[in-house]
Amino acid sequence: MDEPPVDIVDRYRDSVETQAPEYCDTCAGTGARVEAFVFAELPSGRSVAYCAHHGTRYLDGLREIALVIVDHRHLVMA
Repeated sequence: MDEPPVDIVDRYRDSVETQAPEYCDTCAGTGARVEAFVFAELPSGRSVAYCAHHGTRYLDGLREIALVIVDHRHLVMA
């Protein structure tokens, strides 16, 4: 298997890990692919992902029911 290209800055790194971006579940309903910044695991075992806008809208409700919440809204480029 071919190794993925590595930037010169990382030329001594032994392995490269990549992760596909997740998209907002609410925006996906409209056909948009908006990057998710808020993630939650629900008691049902289902997980949800929201963009910063929808994450802000639903965060209070998620705090009441979610087992785990990961909030990366601080990473949104202004």
